[in-house]
Amino acid sequence: MVRITFFSAVMASVALAAIGAAATEADITKPVKVQSLDKPVSEDLDDAGNPMQYINSVFGDEDDDDYTPEQLEQRSNMRRSKHHHKHSHKHKSPAHSRKMFSVGPLDSDSLWSKNVQITWYASHDLKNPQCGNGGGSWQPENSSHIGAVVKGWTDGPQCGEFVKLCNKDANNHCVQVRVIDKCAGCGENHVDLTKSAFKKLSPSGTLTEGRIHGLQMYHSSKPNPWDLALFGPKLLQA
Repeated sequence: MVRITFFSAVMASVALAAIGAAATEADITKPVKVQSLDKPVSEDLDDAGNPMQYINSVFGDEDDDDYTPEQLEQRSNMRRSKHHHKHSHKHKSPAHSRKMFSVGPLDSDSLWSKNVQITWYASHDLKNPQCGNGGGSWQPENSSHIGAVVKGWTDGPQCGEFVKLCNKDANNHCVQVRVIDKCAGCGENHVDLTKSAFKKLSPSGTLTEGRIHGLQMYHSSKPNPWDLALFGPKLLQA
């Protein structure tokens, strides 16, 4: 009787071992979820979560007619304390024909200010913008679409932010610009623009107005693709 019990116990142990081995083999064949200990790599995404694309048109917005030093001086005194300098003549490029504005804001653009004025500045006044490291290795040109605002504008755009400016009196043209500088002679609801951006919002299509009132300013998402010639690098540092 004892032998039978002992034999039964041995057989039961063998059976359990076989079942355990089979179960282990089955588990090995199943796919195993592996959790990485590495932190996820942050992607460079636009505001909609899409991968950001960068291009360099080189020319930017080459719609830049030169003015005399006297005209530049007059506009400069009107706008800010800096002094304009004479700059060399540039020939028109094929980029001149590119459409650098839109008509009306997008549904996704939310109104920031309903009554904004614009002026323009140029050439040497554009150099060493106060946002970032003075522009770093990149410096704005007349063909860039950038702007300057007064320091301390309550709830105004901050360094590096994009805004969209629209003028109903200029066929409802809208231009996206990036704020990268401070304007000593500006007040709130005043954006100082490059010549090329100003002309897109001017009823005459020129710089002769000098100062234009009654524009609308909208919050604007980052452009995608991002044109480095128009807006500079993402980080304004060398």
